[in-house]
Amino acid sequence: MADIKFTGNKTLATINKEWMAKYPYVFIRFVGCMDMKATHASVRTKKEVADLSTNAGMNVGTFETRHKDAFGIEAELCYAKNGKQYRSIGEHNSLSLNEFNDYAKSKGGSEILKTHPEWF
Repeated sequence: MADIKFTGNKTLATINKEWMAKYPYVFIRFVGCMDMKATHASVRTKKEVADLSTNAGMNVGTFETRHKDAFGIEAELCYAKNGKQYRSIGEHNSLSLNEFNDYAKSKGGSEILKTHPEWF
């Protein structure tokens, strides 16, 4: 599975759409930023950034930690069920990204872009 690139010129909506093409039941909430039209460069606090590679086997906790370390902004993996949003919590940290996507589906989570396209 190809990596998702977190480049400065991409909007948060574009990043999420690329993410949900791989993990349809999970989206990324960029803590402190509600504007999905904002670019990744405009919300991150580190301007000299490291690369971040993701793959399906990466753990939820590892992704969230590496994103904050690389870009200075906290990112939470979330899913939606019956119009409510649920975020990953400590017990999910050891799940792989694929496993968390499967977990969200098993809990009745929705395919985000199909049920909430207005969010992005």
